[in-house]
Amino acid sequence: MRPGPPQIIACPHCQALARYLTLLSGNTIGARLWTDGKRLAPMFPRPPAVVRCHRCRQCYWLAAAPEIGLLERRGEDGDPAWQSARPVREPNEAEYYRAIRGGLAAGAAQEQRLRTLAWWRHNDAFRELPGPRPARVAAAPAYWRKNLEALAALLDEAIEDERLMKAEALRELGQFAASRLLLDRVTAEKYAFAVSQIGALCAAGDVQVRELQLVDR
Repeated sequence: MRPGPPQIIACPHCQALARYLTLLSGNTIGARLWTDGKRLAPMFPRPPAVVRCHRCRQCYWLAAAPEIGLLERRGEDGDPAWQSARPVREPNEAEYYRAIRGGLAAGAAQEQRLRTLAWWRHNDAFRELPGPRPARVAAAPAYWRKNLEALAALLDEAIEDERLMKAEALRELGQFAASRLLLDRVTAEKYAFAVSQIGALCAAGDVQVRELQLVDR
C-alpha cells in the first residue's frame, strides 16, 4: 500500500474543511468479507461514502464535496486551515437513519446505498464477537428491522448480487425459508462459497452477521 497526500474537501452545507487520505496504490491482501457484503481490506483503505460534518452536523456524500486541494507537504502549505482540517467521519447508525429521513437520498439507488451502509454500521458491533451468539431478531430495535425490510424491498431479485444480498437480509430477519429460496437462484460460480455458507447459517437458524471464509478460485 502506498498512501497519497491528504485531500482537503469542504462541507457542501457550511464549507467546513475536512480531510481524508488518498491512496496511490493498494491491494486486497488480508481482506475480510462478511455475509452482509461488507469487505475490509487493510491494504486498500477507502474513505467513507457518506460523511457527517463536524461543524454543522449534517451528512453529505463525499463525492459531492468540493475538493479544495491536496496537502502535499505537511507544514509547507500556506493556509493553516488546511493543516487543522479534521479527518472525515462516517455517520453512526442513528445518523444514517436521520440522513435518510432528511432526504439525503436522491432516488432509489442512493436510498439503497444509504440503507446498506446503515445495516453495516449496525452489524459492526457484532463482527468481532467470538463464539456462538444468541438470536437477536425478536429483541432487535424496531428501527433496525424497519431499515432492513425497506432495503430488502429495494433490492432487485433480477440482479444476481442483489439477490444474494436480499437473501442475507432475509436470513438476518429470521426468514430462513425465503432466504433459501433466493439462494437457490444464485447460480454464478463466484458466489458459490457465499451461497454455501449463508445456506448453512439458515439451516442452523443463525441470524447473526458472520465472516465468510474465502476460498481460492
